[in-house]
Amino acid sequence: MIALVNPVSSGVFLSAAFRERGEECVLVYSGHFAAAAEDGGPGQCVIHRNVHRTARLLRDLRVRHVVPGSEAGVDLAHRLAEHLDLPRNEDATASARFDKARMVDALGDAGIEVPRQALVATRKDLPGALDHVGLPVVAKPPASSGSDGCRICRTEQDAAEHFMAIHQRPNLLGAVNEAVLVQEYLPGSQYLVSTVSMDGQHYLHELSRSCVDERDGMPTRRHTISCHRLGLEEHRVLAYVYACLDALGIRRGAANTDVRLTQAGPRILEVNARILGPTLDPDPYFKAFGSSQQHLLVESLLAPADFRRRLRLGYTPPNVMGKAFLRSFGSGVLRGIPGLEAVRRLPGFHSGTSLPEVGSTVKDHALTTGSTGIVYFVHEDEPVVQKSLAVVMGMEDAGTLFDIVAV
Repeated sequence: MIALVNPVSSGVFLSAAFRERGEECVLVYSGHFAAAAEDGGPGQCVIHRNVHRTARLLRDLRVRHVVPGSEAGVDLAHRLAEHLDLPRNEDATASARFDKARMVDALGDAGIEVPRQALVATRKDLPGALDHVGLPVVAKPPASSGSDGCRICRTEQDAAEHFMAIHQRPNLLGAVNEAVLVQEYLPGSQYLVSTVSMDGQHYLHELSRSCVDERDGMPTRRHTISCHRLGLEEHRVLAYVYACLDALGIRRGAANTDVRLTQAGPRILEVNARILGPTLDPDPYFKAFGSSQQHLLVESLLAPADFRRRLRLGYTPPNVMGKAFLRSFGSGVLRGIPGLEAVRRLPGFHSGTSLPEVGSTVKDHALTTGSTGIVYFVHEDEPVVQKSLAVVMGMEDAGTLFDIVAV
C-alpha cells in the first residue's frame, strides 16, 4: 500500500501509475484539499487532522511508502514517513525542501552560489530588504506553487504595493503568507530539470528550456521545449542542479528544479521535491522521453532493480517535446475556442489536455496551473516544435485562440 499525500494537480496521474502496477493507494488529504476526497478516484481516502491519528491509520493499512502528490504534500508526507519510520529524504533539511527562503539559505550554507534574498515580515522592514537585495527583485510567498503571488518589482513602490497585496493573505496552498520573500532578479535563460532519485543517485528525466514572459510584472511561463541533447551549458546546469539536490538531502523520489543560467553561472530559482505539475498527461512524455516522471517514480519504489539499471543509461530522449501552457490574457466567460482546430493541425501536435469547458469562467491567466489547457508537441526535429510553439504564442497574443466575453 502506498500513501499519496494531497494527490491534486501533479498527483492525479501518479495515483494512476501506481494502479497500473497493481499497487493500491490510500489518498491522504489535508486542509482545504479535503474537499478533493469526494472525487479523488478509486482507493481509500484519509482526511488528515493530526500526524498521530493519520500515522496510526496508515500503519494499520501497512503503508510502505509515503509520497507527496503535490507541492501541498511535501511537508506532510515527510512528517508522516518520519513518524512511521519509513524511507524518506534527509530529516535535517526537511523544512528547506518546502520553504523557499530556507531553501536558498541551506544551499548557500552548502557553498552553492545562490541569489541574494531577504524574508520580510513587516512593511517597515521592506526598504532595508530592498537595499540588501538590490532592485529589481522578485517578491513571492515563501511557500506556494504555480507562480502564485510571484511578481517582478522594479521600484520600491512596486515592491511595497505587492507586499501589501499578498502579505497576510491565503496562497494557492491554503496557507497565510505571514512573510514575503524578496529575491534578487536573475536575468538569463531559464531551465527546468526533472529528476527521480534513489539512494542518492539522480536520474535525469527531462531538461527543458522555458519561455517566460513578463506580463504586468508577473513572470508567466508560456511554454517549455526539451533539450534533445546536452551541450556545455546544459551540463553546467545539470551539475548545479545535482549539487542542489544533494545539499537539500533529496536522496529519493521525484524533484523538479528551475534554474536561471546567468553570466555568472547557474543560479537557483526553486527546487520542488515532488512530481512536476500541474496536471500533466504522461502519454506525450512517453512519446518524447520513453517514460514519464510519474512512472519512473513508481518504478523506483516498486521495481528498484529495474530503476538501478536505468541509472546507468544516459540522457538520450528519442524526440523533442514542446509544452504550451495556453493563455487567454483576459478574464470572462468562455464562448468558444476557435483557434483549437488550427493548433491541432500544426506539425508535431500530439494532444491537448485540461481545456476549459465552453460556458465556464476563465481567470488567473498568469498562474501556471494549466487551468486554460496544455498543448503538447512531439517531433524528432526541434525546429518543427519551435515553429509550432511560436504559432500558438502568436494566436494567444492576437486573441484568436479563445473567444471570451468579459463580464
